[in-house]
Amino acid sequence: MALASDADVEAALGRVLTEAEDVSTLLETASDLVCGYLGYTPDPVPDPVARVVADMVAAVMVKPSTTTADYQASGYNVSREFANVRVGVESQTSTGPWLTAALRMRLRPFRRGGRTAFSIDLAPEVEEGS
Repeated sequence: MALASDADVEAALGRVLTEAEDVSTLLETASDLVCGYLGYTPDPVPDPVARVVADMVAAVMVKPSTTTADYQASGYNVSREFANVRVGVESQTSTGPWLTAALRMRLRPFRRGGRTAFSIDLAPEVEEGS
């Protein structure tokens, strides 16, 4: 189940999708990532969660694709750049949607099963009058 719609993606892009732009697969992939991060599938989907999914899809659509030919034409050492791409930031190398730190921060209020603070009393309980 996609957590955002085509209309949400259009709002994130600030333009109408063309007939050639089918975002259904991107929406499903982004939704899978968000559900994995949240630890559950929200139903109904809160507006901020839908906006995050739409922003993830919009980022893929506006991200320029870089090839090794681009590196060679610009004078980069292709071997060095390839090594950097392999160990670099996921959002720079991934061809699909990704969750940035800023997007994860926007999702944090909706997350379940994440890191939570708690305390454990290590002192034994002492009964009064003993």
